[in-house]
Amino acid sequence: MTGEPRGAARTAATPVRLGALTLANRVVAAPMERNYCGPDGVPTGHYEHQVSALARGGSALVYAEAAYVRADGRVRPRQLAIDDDGAIAGVRRLADAVHRGGALFGMQLVHGGRLARAEVSGFTSVAPSPVAATVIDGDLPLELDAADAADLVERFGAAARRSVRAGADVISIHAAHGYLISQFLSPRTNLRADRYGDPAVFLREVIAAVRAAVPGTTVGVRVSAYEGVPDGLGVDETVQILDRAGAGGLDFIDVSAGCYEAGQWITPTGELPAGLHAVAARGFADLGPPVGVAGRIADGATAEHVLRDEGADFITVGRALHADPSWTAKILRGEPPRPCIACNYCADMLRTGEPVGCTVNPEAHEALPAAPAPDGEQPDVLVVGAGPAGLEAACRSAALGRRTRIVDRSDHLGGTFALAAGLHEYPEYHRIVDWYAGRLDRLGVLVELGTEVAPGDLAGQDEDLVIMATGLPGLVPDVPGAGLPRVRELTAWLDGGLCAPLDSEYVVWGADRDGAAVADHLAARGVRVVLVGAGDEPAEDVGPRAKLLPLARLRADAGVEFLPNATIESIEPDAVHVRTFAGRRVISGTGPVLVSLGPDGSGAPIQAARAAAPGKTVTPVGAAAGHGGWTAIAVRHAAETVITARPTEPRRHDESQRKGNHP
Repeated sequence: MTGEPRGAARTAATPVRLGALTLANRVVAAPMERNYCGPDGVPTGHYEHQVSALARGGSALVYAEAAYVRADGRVRPRQLAIDDDGAIAGVRRLADAVHRGGALFGMQLVHGGRLARAEVSGFTSVAPSPVAATVIDGDLPLELDAADAADLVERFGAAARRSVRAGADVISIHAAHGYLISQFLSPRTNLRADRYGDPAVFLREVIAAVRAAVPGTTVGVRVSAYEGVPDGLGVDETVQILDRAGAGGLDFIDVSAGCYEAGQWITPTGELPAGLHAVAARGFADLGPPVGVAGRIADGATAEHVLRDEGADFITVGRALHADPSWTAKILRGEPPRPCIACNYCADMLRTGEPVGCTVNPEAHEALPAAPAPDGEQPDVLVVGAGPAGLEAACRSAALGRRTRIVDRSDHLGGTFALAAGLHEYPEYHRIVDWYAGRLDRLGVLVELGTEVAPGDLAGQDEDLVIMATGLPGLVPDVPGAGLPRVRELTAWLDGGLCAPLDSEYVVWGADRDGAAVADHLAARGVRVVLVGAGDEPAEDVGPRAKLLPLARLRADAGVEFLPNATIESIEPDAVHVRTFAGRRVISGTGPVLVSLGPDGSGAPIQAARAAAPGKTVTPVGAAAGHGGWTAIAVRHAAETVITARPTEPRRHDESQRKGNHP
């Protein structure tokens, strides 16, 4: 986009110049928030470890997250601070970790404006105009007077100066996603009549202040190409404002999209196209500086397409690097990284205040325990169950040098997670199952599908250490009619139901994540659905970003009826009797009733397994151990458990009796 010729030279591996700096390649680790700071805004040791991993993993430029420049602009309790000199030491630790890893270090500067809330920052929020962010139940902000706006301009400059003192090589001004600067840009949030009513003025002054504060430092801006709402900015308007703000004199323009009211463009789900912002980013090329592109760049093929075919000068990668910090090095070598599946677990976990985990990367939340030194012969390991927790357990076990076998009674890897990959809401889920399949093969794990190992069979297995990753069966309450053929537990129905001809109508009992996803899938195929939920709305167990698109579809589809605060009392061959807060209701029809009410923990499969094989160490992981609900939790528990698991009384085997295909 800078006039550099298209073709073979513009690849992820080739260097690119940003201002006075040359990046070793064209992959930039995005300023992704992860709650890795303490409540004081100081980065933790885990933060250092993670940015170090990104640098060692091959990314040419590694950002910390967006750091607030004034205390009343703090959006999250554990957000990185750069608002006073006391923040310098913590940021310097991040910079040093990145530099030791061989990458450049970047700082992004932000003020939350109306997105900051008093309960987090301790201060009354301020904004260009008193327009509340109702999408987050935001406070009504005070309108900045001209003097306070000018003070904020200087705060950006001062924060840039501190960042460079702390070791930053690159400064990015955050003017995207609905934060303060983008509030000045947008007609939705800037209703002023003074000179700051011109959407270009505040950004122009911030650019000038930052440039003056850090002369010679590479400085750029991050923008939303479009806000993604009907009354918001589009590409052409944004380009025109940036031109008048002097963005053409910057060293780069990093293009994302969206705002809090249209979060699907900030962290696009797997339903949206890969590299989706690349076309919009073309509109910024005429401004002059190199243009970067963010948004659903999750594999090497997409990276090369965005660079070579769409003409981007660099790519800014967030969630894919959260899934695998070595993503860059792996795609440059042509190896498969642990894939991001665009589930937005990370985006929604950000709201909890806890360190942000990842569905596919068990080390994202916090470092895993170190493996103890071997104290003799490594045990042989049998993993029962090939869902995500079992797959992670088998891979971890084999990577520790243990001869490992994994069995599952189904004919496929991935368990119910793989079945959910058939739903149109989750088109990327298959990627992690495919990755695990390849890793099992590379590690030499013996895979036996279509093989059921019941508790009574364990005593006859050769392995000393048994990892039970069998999950828990789904709950079907014992209401009258629960045994009718039309009643199916939802995950059991998924195993074959998606491929079979669909009925014309369904009742889904349970509006949790799985029930809502199946209802959405069925409705998209023209099927009438009655969704019976215990709460006020579907998918209450899912964060707002992950459910934004499917929830909007369910609400808009005339073929879907949602019964809130309801439960089923009885089922007949041609009727379902429902009780709600408003009274009782009969749903007529003979279609299937799919039950999605969570796991049935009433049994004791682990106790039965231990009783049947007293000479073995039987260890549950994931949902079987009570660590389920979310795949991220199950996978992390599996990794932690396998690292530290040891048989109580290891047996020695003759080599001819050992299972597995290790050399």
